[in-house]
Amino acid sequence: MNIGNQILNIRKENQLTQEEFGKLFHVTRQTVSNWENGKSYPDLQVLVDISNQFGVSLDTLLKEDSKMVQSIDEERAMGIIKHEKSIVDFFTGAGTGIVVSCLFSPDSSIRTTAIIVGIIMIGIGWYKKSKNDKKIFQYMKEQNNFEKKY
Repeated sequence: MNIGNQILNIRKENQLTQEEFGKLFHVTRQTVSNWENGKSYPDLQVLVDISNQFGVSLDTLLKEDSKMVQSIDEERAMGIIKHEKSIVDFFTGAGTGIVVSCLFSPDSSIRTTAIIVGIIMIGIGWYKKSKNDKKIFQYMKEQNNFEKKY
């Protein structure tokens, strides 16, 4: 049984319309319909709220729906990847900005120090990017192996 069927059963057992169920979790009737039809999934916090509200364990809600678990894992992984990318962008962007701005300033020890700091920041950005790329490739490899199994 998938998460949509679980939600449908919980809703019907408690004699709630989709609209009433949606109001409990601050979503629209259409969102509840999409959950029940497998077009989308509730986020993890909503699943916790459903579990608490109706006394159904998260294990029961999630365990039988491997697609749902995979979807949550993908969202979590994408969040981590986006966070890492923002760090890489900061270091490379700030480092580049420092180096470029120093090109137009007069020679001084401060300029030299700033250029060195900028180059180090660019290097850190590149290093973090290579580590992040390895994580992405590893994740893609794991996903490919998961899809081959199922």
